[in-house]
Amino acid sequence: MDYAVLKAVDFRVSRFALGTWSFSGSRNWGPNDEKESIETIHMAMDLGVNFIDSAPKYNDGAAEVILGKAIKGRRDKVIVATKAYTDELTRDGMAKACDASLKRLASDYIDLYQVHWPSRTIPFPETMAAFEKLKTAGKIRAIGVCNYGVKCVEGLKGHAVATNQLPYSLLWRQIEDEIIPKSRSQEISIWPYCPLAQGLLTGKFKNIDDVPLPRRNVRFYSGAWKQGLHSDGGFEKEIFDFLPKLQAAADKAGLPMAALALAFLRDRPGVDSVLVGARSREQLRDNIKMFETRIPPETMAEAIRLSDDLKPKMGKNPDLWQSENGGRFF
Repeated sequence: MDYAVLKAVDFRVSRFALGTWSFSGSRNWGPNDEKESIETIHMAMDLGVNFIDSAPKYNDGAAEVILGKAIKGRRDKVIVATKAYTDELTRDGMAKACDASLKRLASDYIDLYQVHWPSRTIPFPETMAAFEKLKTAGKIRAIGVCNYGVKCVEGLKGHAVATNQLPYSLLWRQIEDEIIPKSRSQEISIWPYCPLAQGLLTGKFKNIDDVPLPRRNVRFYSGAWKQGLHSDGGFEKEIFDFLPKLQAAADKAGLPMAALALAFLRDRPGVDSVLVGARSREQLRDNIKMFETRIPPETMAEAIRLSDDLKPKMGKNPDLWQSENGGRFF
């Protein structure tokens, strides 16, 4: 396993990070056996993964509870990241949210405490003051954010913020033109989530009929499916035109499509770690193997060229979930 250091906090983190949303039993992913989930986390740690992300919004804290059970007796071996939600970003709100997460995690501290989504009504200074109070109390070690646009990142100046967790993949590159440069200028590491585009970049979905209905809740798909929080037309034609071309490039090199997708993010400037989910030990093992695969330069160049052609067709709104008022990034 390769490691990187997050500049703002001097954390040494595995470049492959494990997400826990799929362990939560949420509607998006469906039920997952708790024993298998815990054993998958244990395997990740045994293979050198020391960076694990969760959130209370993952099925009302279920993912945090599973993570807490998995790290019992091994707490010092892992950097735990979790989040506070938009309406909790006041002093009192964050204090209560943090205590609730600590209870579910069965831990007396959180390594990286993050804003899940920014608020347009709660001032940045109040949120930052709440973070600092939690740090002083020893309840959190470091600060991170998620889904922060340019204005939000500018509001972080003067604060040691480790990461900006953002949707990023060969299918979804809207953060590249402004958000990544702004974050990097403030030494905030880009932490990609949805690197495999919820399974699209694994090659297992050949057309829209292959995609489980609950997964059609993101803006890849038409709002007409009535699964998500958006009402726009989606990008189904563009995506299912792109995927066979990317598959052909992968096949020519004798590689899985997912290996190209993960390597693309692994090697992007400003990315120290990539957040990858896994529903089982077998899937985890496969994902780590693909993440560590070295891609011939000419194959990666072809994948990027194909993605470059797709990028302008996907619009400018980086919010993967909402289209109303231009999305929640600002």
